[in-house]
Amino acid sequence: MCGIHLILDKQSKLRPAAVVQMAEATTHRGPDACQTYFVPTPRQTLLLGHNRLKITDLRDEANQPMATPGGQYRLIFNGAIYNFRQLRAKLSRKYAFRTESDTEVLLYWLAEHGQSGLASLDGMYALAFYDCGTEQLLLARDPWGMKPLFYFENHQYLIVSSEIRGILASGLVPKEPEPGQVSHYLQFKFAQRPGTFYRNIFELEPGGAYLSAPGKKLARMTDHEIATPKEAEPEDHQPVLASLSQNLSETVSRHLVADVPAGLFLSGGVDSTLLLALAHQAGVKGLPAYTIAYGREDKPYATQDHHFARMAARQYSAELHEVPVSRRLLDSFHEWLPTLDQPIGDGAAWLTWLLAQEARRHVTVVLSGAGADELFGGYNRHQAFHQYLKAYRWLKYCTPALQKAASLMPNRTGLRHWHKLASQLHRQPAQTFVNFTAHLPGMLVKQEYANIGEPDWDRERAWPEGAAGQASRFVEENLRSALYHDQRYYLSGDVLALTDRMSMQHGMEARLPYLGRKITQLANSLPAVYRLQYGRKWLLKDMLKKLGGKAYVSRPKEGFGMPFGHWLRTPAGRPLTELLTNQQSAIFDVISYASAAELLGLHIAGRRDYSSELWTLLVLAGWMEGEFGKAGPGGQRRYISPQLVRVNQ
Repeated sequence: MCGIHLILDKQSKLRPAAVVQMAEATTHRGPDACQTYFVPTPRQTLLLGHNRLKITDLRDEANQPMATPGGQYRLIFNGAIYNFRQLRAKLSRKYAFRTESDTEVLLYWLAEHGQSGLASLDGMYALAFYDCGTEQLLLARDPWGMKPLFYFENHQYLIVSSEIRGILASGLVPKEPEPGQVSHYLQFKFAQRPGTFYRNIFELEPGGAYLSAPGKKLARMTDHEIATPKEAEPEDHQPVLASLSQNLSETVSRHLVADVPAGLFLSGGVDSTLLLALAHQAGVKGLPAYTIAYGREDKPYATQDHHFARMAARQYSAELHEVPVSRRLLDSFHEWLPTLDQPIGDGAAWLTWLLAQEARRHVTVVLSGAGADELFGGYNRHQAFHQYLKAYRWLKYCTPALQKAASLMPNRTGLRHWHKLASQLHRQPAQTFVNFTAHLPGMLVKQEYANIGEPDWDRERAWPEGAAGQASRFVEENLRSALYHDQRYYLSGDVLALTDRMSMQHGMEARLPYLGRKITQLANSLPAVYRLQYGRKWLLKDMLKKLGGKAYVSRPKEGFGMPFGHWLRTPAGRPLTELLTNQQSAIFDVISYASAAELLGLHIAGRRDYSSELWTLLVLAGWMEGEFGKAGPGGQRRYISPQLVRVNQ
């Protein structure tokens, strides 16, 4: 919806130009209006900036920053509050509203309830709420991290922005790399929170509420994650399916409400097709839908998304827009990379960027199926881990033999899942699932940077131990922890991060119905084993079949994939492969040239399929060159120095 920016000037010496620069650097997030405010208070000064993308109440009166009458409370907010009309009804006796926006409702709601009011919000948001009387600043993100927020703090300033580039644009923060992120990125494809790829710039945690007061540094307060009580396994599936169907239908309808046109990202898979089917059931006809289409030369190597998206659009009366993609897309790689803000090694980022670019020509809001896999057990690793847990009693003794067999198994298309399953088994369930989520081998990272920034899973969430005679409990608790892990890390660090960055890059708001409050509460209240009882996402598949979608349920899971591995073997891929064949590339300050060259060589020769791994490496290599790869004094280029290496705190 917007871009938000602020500088808390602790010494009241700063001029407004810095926050103006921040807002100007992120106009893509809110091209409809840009405003800044200078708010002096006795002990410090607050500078606020806002880029507005008009979604609800298009009048200028709904612009931000927004203040209560008399100016005691100030708010800047990015996102959408879907239950704002219900909250407004509760406030209407006390407050006189000037607009129809969710921003004004949120302002008065926080003025009335403070931090405790966050628990009542159903939506996606990142916000900054300032009390001029107490000079306290509240920063908060929604429980899933659908909307981003970053900060930098020293003894002079607290600087906050929706994007890292906004913080850097202030001119007050040195642009220095954080090499401790490389190891984590290569293994998991995204940065490890709270750190980023920039030294001393941090990301607020999803569901985190942070407070800043005069004389004190920003501190994390109690989280406002949505409570999800565990329920016993239902004996009858029909009430569960009926409740899920009703709540998801209502959520889809609510997410389509806007004062601007709305559309849908459509892959033809279960998640997006179910959203389309529910919209059609609710009476929405001609909903604009956007999908990727490959040319004849790439069809043998590409996914079947285009075919199924066409079929779904005809069946559920959508207006399909096809975005043509070919290997010539590689020519725009270096143009696209800076839009990431920081590296995300997921090919879906580029395709989402292309879809958003086309969609923005027709709509301002787009629905996405993101979040369904993490809630309902949709990934191959979920099913594999479930089987591993059920066979744990004997499998733990066979692990060494299976790992040896994996080393002899070719890592080619069709065998990749089996190769990964066998090679990453471990006697500890927690480590096994972490291995399933891992990506590139740690050996790529040079010794002085190895094993840096790996997550401390036990500190974040303890893995329960299985007791004799309690096999079912052992499976359930470990599988629930696995789903929680993906929701806590992969969903927010990869899926939601790329969805926000790539849609907002084109001034478009992506909405995520599967992460609506009622849906997430229902999903996480169900036993994890129940969610995988009849296979991956069986609950959503059953719903779609009842809406005539059996064909989409039966197709293989693909998502918005591209034949990147094939493209690298063609002349079109040579400019990119040079990033990994040039020993002067910035990436080789951190990783082993020989190891990267071996991966590339085996892939180009067709002996191995390293499509995903090479994409992750090339995104990192290109980003490093663009951000820090220019030659220094005497022509020597150095991305990092060992003195900068540290573990993010």
